Amino acid sequence: MENKYSVLLPTYNERENLPIIVWLIAEAFSKSGFNYEVIVIDDNSPDGTQEVAKQLQTVYGEDKIVLKPRPGKLGLGTAYLHGIQHATGNFVIIMDADMSHHPKYIEKFINKQKRTMILSPELAILMEEAYGVGV
Repeated sequence: MENKYSVLLPTYNERENLPIIVWLIAEAFSKSGFNYEVIVIDDNSPDGTQEVAKQLQTVYGEDKIVLKPRPGKLGLGTAYLHGIQHATGNFVIIMDADMSHHPKYIEKFINKQKRTMILSPELAILMEEAYGVGV
């Protein structure tokens, strides 16, 4: 079975950032060859973020860009939980739409995760190196 990575992308007023971050994510996965989906969890943004997400679905496909909106601004933690409930991948990557987590590191994270699974499957969690967590 091929691994699939679900990228959780909570949004609130990210109309301008969303096309950029999605392109960077798609580019990172295209270069690496890993299967993925981007789950956009929008908290009813008044700036039209959901409409942009729908346009991105026509560009990348609804199987790659999955829109899972919520009725209001409910918070980041619950947005991640909402995204996990809709994830179809067997691995989850948590990111921010404001690009504070840059997609250029995705391939490196996945390769590190694969090495970790070989050494210790119970530790197979993707962590961002910027937080100083190493395997």
